[in-house]
Amino acid sequence: MQVKVFEAKDMTSGLKMVKEELGPDALILSTRTLRGGKLGMLGKPTLEITAAIDSAWPDKGNGPCAEPSMPLRNNPAGYSIQEQNNEPLTYQNLGLDKPLPREKPFPNPLAAPKQEDKTDPEPLAHEISELRSIINSLSSRLAELDSTPVAHAYVEPEYSARETDAARDPVVRLLLSRGLNHQVAGLVARFTGDVIGPQKDGSQQTLQTNLSRAIGRLFTVAAPLATRPGQQKRMCLIGPTGVGKTTTIAKLAAGYLQRFGGKVALITIDTYRIAAVEQLKVYGEIMNLPVEVVLKPTEMAAALARHNDCDLILIDTAGRSPGNGMEIQDMRAFLRPEYGLENHLMLSATNREVELETIIRQFSYLSISNFIFSKVDECRLLGVILNIHYSNDTPISYLTNGQRVPEDIIAATPEILAELIMNPHGSESNG
Repeated sequence: MQVKVFEAKDMTSGLKMVKEELGPDALILSTRTLRGGKLGMLGKPTLEITAAIDSAWPDKGNGPCAEPSMPLRNNPAGYSIQEQNNEPLTYQNLGLDKPLPREKPFPNPLAAPKQEDKTDPEPLAHEISELRSIINSLSSRLAELDSTPVAHAYVEPEYSARETDAARDPVVRLLLSRGLNHQVAGLVARFTGDVIGPQKDGSQQTLQTNLSRAIGRLFTVAAPLATRPGQQKRMCLIGPTGVGKTTTIAKLAAGYLQRFGGKVALITIDTYRIAAVEQLKVYGEIMNLPVEVVLKPTEMAAALARHNDCDLILIDTAGRSPGNGMEIQDMRAFLRPEYGLENHLMLSATNREVELETIIRQFSYLSISNFIFSKVDECRLLGVILNIHYSNDTPISYLTNGQRVPEDIIAATPEILAELIMNPHGSESNG
């Protein structure tokens, strides 16, 4: 390797000197700024460039213009760089174990592309060996990832349903179109197959009938209100805002009076909503029923005792947002377990399944006895009712399908629920 030091006023002129002297394949070993001359540190700075080339320097000829061989400047490491005995300079001759660090040279667009990298083979071989080790390690890890099975959540085999199977099964596709989720749709399809065996009659009507029967077998319902001599029933309606609790209270009271003619009392703890108390009092005046307003938890026991001779006590509560768990827990002071209350959670059939699950989870602080689904007349697909019932296993007591009192309320039965789900265009039950 031949090494030479150049001085220039800037990098551009210095690179030009290196190229003219050593050719386009020259390597820049180091650069530094020098200040000298008569003015010392105040003098104009110059740029010192140390460059090298593996081949011999360009022959300048032997004539009068030939440049004499001359010693080079000391390199930045302090070693004297000079050719002795006409031997080429190498890193070993300079007393160095490895090349000096050098700054990356500026790209020269006029320089011809290098034909061969003539760097020291020992460091290059070491780097190639390290790269090969890294690549082999990564390949081994990727192979392990490919061979490791992906763990899935455990599902009982009889209840597992794959979406790929649903895409191929016309029965499952029909159930999905009615609002059932994949798991419940697969379960209903298997129940249907167990009941009817191989399908002999392929008509749509027969299929719908068989599916309705299978759906009905999955429902658990609560017994409707009835007269029980000597036993008082206390029923409380809870739920989020806007699901129709107060109107449903009026429907239950009117329907009970029409069927059994017993004594009914109304109690409300909804003192938050504007005109909530007045709305219930209006219903009480129309049906000639007493209405109690409970402002504090300590007043609930006395209110229940005052109507101890009634057959049915219906309790209206304030709507609470599922996102406000503290307010829902505060209702526990009013609705204590020792009062013997049946808490019926009202859910709107128009809500999405994930929202209904959140409501159920938040109101579970109050010990839910049954579900009441409202607004079934406003929802075209009612498969969500079965989805929620299947995931929570809570009996369904009533359905409401309008604002009329007392007409728009239905005592839930498996047959009615199955018909509502399989009839997306409305029926006598849901308008």
